[in-house]
Amino acid sequence: MSDDKLIIATHKHVEHLKPSDRDEWYRVAGGTGLRLLVRKQGGKYWRLKYRFNKKQKTLALGVFPNVTLKQAKDATIKAKAMLADGVDPGDTKSTNTNDNSLRFYAAKWLEYQSQATARVWSEDHKARVWKRLENGILKKLGDKLITDVRKEDVRRLIENVEAKGHHETAKRIADDTQRLFEYVVDQYSLEDDVDIRLLRPVKVISKPVVHREALDIKNLPFFMQDLANYTQTGRELTALAIELLILTFVRSGELRGARWEEFDLDNKVWSIPAERMKMKRPHEVPLSAKALDVIKRIKRITGHYELLFPSETKPDEPMSDNTMRQAMFKMGYFPKAKDTKDGKIAKTYLKYQDNAHYPDGRLKEKAVPHGFRTMASSTLHESDQKFRSDAIERQLAHVEQNKVKDAYSHKAEYWDERVEMMEWWGDFVNEQRETE
Repeated sequence: MSDDKLIIATHKHVEHLKPSDRDEWYRVAGGTGLRLLVRKQGGKYWRLKYRFNKKQKTLALGVFPNVTLKQAKDATIKAKAMLADGVDPGDTKSTNTNDNSLRFYAAKWLEYQSQATARVWSEDHKARVWKRLENGILKKLGDKLITDVRKEDVRRLIENVEAKGHHETAKRIADDTQRLFEYVVDQYSLEDDVDIRLLRPVKVISKPVVHREALDIKNLPFFMQDLANYTQTGRELTALAIELLILTFVRSGELRGARWEEFDLDNKVWSIPAERMKMKRPHEVPLSAKALDVIKRIKRITGHYELLFPSETKPDEPMSDNTMRQAMFKMGYFPKAKDTKDGKIAKTYLKYQDNAHYPDGRLKEKAVPHGFRTMASSTLHESDQKFRSDAIERQLAHVEQNKVKDAYSHKAEYWDERVEMMEWWGDFVNEQRETE
């Protein structure tokens, strides 16, 4: 329905308007250009449509009932007077004090997040976001009209944060800014006035993700043989820890701190509490048949302790983070000579250099325990089993970017697929052990 047929004249009329299945424009009687936009999601927004320098423009005058019909009419009269003087009311703060500033809309956005969204923000979270925006962009740009804020201005400030090494903060400021402008356009219909480039992410040069040295999957059969041989000369529990790390591909710290109370062997699940996870969110690991076999072997050794992998000298504490690294070093998985300090071959390298080559003569790559996560992730993504990326990432306990989700309600997401995936992975690893 066109807006020239939708006419409102009284405050009570505005009060009784209800949202429909689409946005509706209502023209205020009097021919002043004042309109009321009733969003289909709810919300009533005063708008003044006018022309300046032969261009059609829209000025936001506030939200009903915070701004009454009379106040909207008064603001319209003021804007019309400015037009008569050759001044664009959309390019000055004098229309409504600072109600068109970036800071004003940022505050409105935070208020909206605190009250009107499905996932309400806590006061602490709101304070963190505001502080991030204040330090990132509002100190410099907060008093500018939101219609005068350009993407170049925002990018320059975010790059300043990035240059200080605050990579994650810079990315979050960029995300916050994008969501702020999406809110402004959606709630205040300023798509014709703001820099629409800010509706897209401000590109931030993120800190490169450093992947730990990972074993090439084609060399896993050789590694499994090395691991079997290590039990003849090294500590069996260390070898079992490495094997379980491969089968579950959790973070090495999460494995070393594992407690027997976290394991439900009947239901084949390992539940890691939030306080032991890097992202501070609980995580569940489906246990494959092969993983259960390894756990049963571990239980024969340390079942009388609280920890699966207690320290040899302090059984109330987990094994050192260097224990598995040293075991792999002894198996020959260490840096080439040029990678050691001052390019010199360390004594430990000389001691184990006979183990530094594969049976076919190739020099072994550097590999560390954490790298098994990279190896598993790459193999699962590239396998012909067509496991969904979301299921793999969930099993890796990676937190989704650009989305806020409740980990407690989603901790079993893709569970059936993850159970199938972990069983397949356990069989795959076992097959490598049996490969000549």
